Amino acid sequence: DAEDSSTKPVFTVSGKIGTLHGVRWNGTEKKLEYGASRSIVQIKGEVSAGSSYAVISAAAEYNYRNPARTGFRLNEAYYRYSGEIWDISVGRQVIAWGQADGFKLTDVLSAQDSSEFIAFSGDDARLPSDGVRLRFFHDLFTFEAIAVPFFTPNKLPRFGFEDGAKNGLYYIDTPDTYKTAIGSIPVKYTKTESTKPKMFTDTEAAARFSFFLPGIDFSVSGFYGWDKNPRYVKSGYAKLNAMHLPEQAFLTINQEYYRIGMAGIDAAIPAGDVTIRLETAWVGGRYFEPKNQNPIPGVPGADGIPLTFKPALQKHQLLMLAGIDWIKSSWTLSAQYFEDLILNHKNDIERPMHKGFVSLSVSKTFLRDTLKLSASGVIDINYGSTSSTYSVSYAITDNINFALGGDVYTKGYDGKGDFAALHKISAVWLKGTFIFSH
Repeated sequence: DAEDSSTKPVFTVSGKIGTLHGVRWNGTEKKLEYGASRSIVQIKGEVSAGSSYAVISAAAEYNYRNPARTGFRLNEAYYRYSGEIWDISVGRQVIAWGQADGFKLTDVLSAQDSSEFIAFSGDDARLPSDGVRLRFFHDLFTFEAIAVPFFTPNKLPRFGFEDGAKNGLYYIDTPDTYKTAIGSIPVKYTKTESTKPKMFTDTEAAARFSFFLPGIDFSVSGFYGWDKNPRYVKSGYAKLNAMHLPEQAFLTINQEYYRIGMAGIDAAIPAGDVTIRLETAWVGGRYFEPKNQNPIPGVPGADGIPLTFKPALQKHQLLMLAGIDWIKSSWTLSAQYFEDLILNHKNDIERPMHKGFVSLSVSKTFLRDTLKLSASGVIDINYGSTSSTYSVSYAITDNINFALGGDVYTKGYDGKGDFAALHKISAVWLKGTFIFSH
């Protein structure tokens, strides 16, 4: 009877219904407008029977402000079989590595969704991977090996020249003109894409050893696969007028994916109410835009003047993070420093050799943990641009929660910085969430 009851399937269904609406100040038109308006229904079904476990979760979204996100998506769908000291999971699953909060160092398996910004948390932005995960367990360590044969890239904002992009909240701007010896000429763009990795030989591979020792937990990890962001290869030509002078440029931006390698280590050291977090990763073979991106004219021909561009350059990165967490009573405090260093920088690429970021997050709960005040932010120390979020949330019941908050982005000096381009989407928002389970 005991054996029969252990193999009897157990089903659970849970989910979340959420709606968020926000407004921002449109400085160009000097009026308030919708900065965000989305409603999402998420459902997760689980079944376990003996050593077997399966899960499927999906979401349906209606997004008024960002119509490209409206639709249905499959979040997770995998099967796991567990032995005494091992398990294997096959299918679409979310795999998170590392100790960083909001920064990606060793966490290279999951792609990122950057198509939405306002009140969009790190968990919401994480995309699942389609692959196989094999784990072995011991009292002192865990080993996992992962193979991802189906590549998932990051979801990125569109270029401004793409259809409908400028109707959205945020897009990547591109020059409307190029300077030449006789003056500026207009530019027309075309975006193309090379075939995404999809052969068996394109499979990504990763492995991780995690150790659980007295006074410290740490992991050593490695990855060989595809950069989730593509490189963009530009080419084109300038059309000549009757006087054989350039009158318009036609440029093609081709999106290409390429291999990178990663080796990293992360650690968590508890000390009473404080936890120290450390993480570092070496990333090899990542491409960066060259310093001078102006087109180089060639010899005029029947189609006009060919234009070539300096190719992107491969560099190695060293990513480092140190963080501290403090939890006491109803207070939670977290602080981090993140360093992004180009190891073979020769003043030949656009981005600087060193980029640093400081993040701080603080929250406090009141009224038996039903009311929560939160504030978090990041400042880039190169230019001083900032990203911050402030919110107050109230749990009416265990299942129903409302939150009022705001996202604020500022430019750094000279209008520069990693968050400078986002200053137009600072917004105030209201969010409601209903969680259910059965």
